Amino acid sequence: MKKLLYLLLVLPFTMMISSCSSDKDLPNVDITMSFDNAAVKDGKVYVLAEDVFSITGLTTKSVDSNQQSAIANVYYFWNGIPAPGLTWSNFPMEINMADMPLVENGANALGLKATILETDKSIAYAVFDIPVVAVENEESLPDGVQLGECQFTLRTAQSSK
Repeated sequence: MKKLLYLLLVLPFTMMISSCSSDKDLPNVDITMSFDNAAVKDGKVYVLAEDVFSITGLTTKSVDSNQQSAIANVYYFWNGIPAPGLTWSNFPMEINMADMPLVENGANALGLKATILETDKSIAYAVFDIPVVAVENEESLPDGVQLGECQFTLRTAQSSK
């Protein structure tokens, strides 16, 4: 009888340490940000220092499978500081560069903190910094770069295949 009582006492603790899935099975998705009035070249987003550019969309796509994926609880930062008005909102989300504190050399960072979800995977949290170069005028853009609609893609993990 004492053995049965011990077993009944230990049973709740064993259930507390069991897990449903592996924490190593994290989402592997591409996150694509769409911009307007910006340009992308060599892994950097170029904008005019005194202009407004927009984030027009944020989408995810599974890399290793046809599973559904999503991004949630998105927060934006400007040069590491939570930016007022840059938390999750409906698109398009306009960013007035004249109101943003700019780094002297023009190399700024648009930060993104979010929850990443993919079917049959563990929930993951991601933090990205997107380099944003603020230039004085269009003549200061790199050769062959024109402002307009563009996309910037980030990957949450390396492909396991």
